[in-house]
Amino acid sequence: MPDSWLTANGWVDPLTGAAYNPVNYPLHGSGLFFAGLEWDGTLHVYGLNSNGTFITFGTIATGKASVMDVTFDAGTQRIIASCDNTCGETHTFMKINASGAIVPDVTYTSPVVMPTDNLEGFAIAPTSTCVSGFREAVWSDDGIYGLGSGSSSYGHALYSGTFPC
Repeated sequence: MPDSWLTANGWVDPLTGAAYNPVNYPLHGSGLFFAGLEWDGTLHVYGLNSNGTFITFGTIATGKASVMDVTFDAGTQRIIASCDNTCGETHTFMKINASGAIVPDVTYTSPVVMPTDNLEGFAIAPTSTCVSGFREAVWSDDGIYGLGSGSSSYGHALYSGTFPC
């Protein structure tokens, strides 16, 4: 997640209890890495340093049983924590609240025309690609088996739809 987003929104650094200040971590680059944990649905926050070391900033609850994918969408200014069929194909958009904590904001489900399957990857195109008020959204299926194998993916590895700009 970009340092600029974390600081502009008042994220409280769990290591200091004060507003996050990237200057305190001179080797980490220009942002922090968030990794979703499928085991318990938390996000783990790391600063990856240029000297090969790292800083652990802790974990963040997403309200989900599992997280298979996490990404940042500059258009909505939200972290997106996605869960596959374990959670009904949901995507929780997370924000920084007035207290400086990262919290769930809104949860979306995949379009009803899509299968309930192992759709574990999710991405939204940049807002610069908007056409008629929408931009492309893409889901990836990591459980593809092919036709007649019991998977509901019907041989598809990628699905595409739209998301409001």
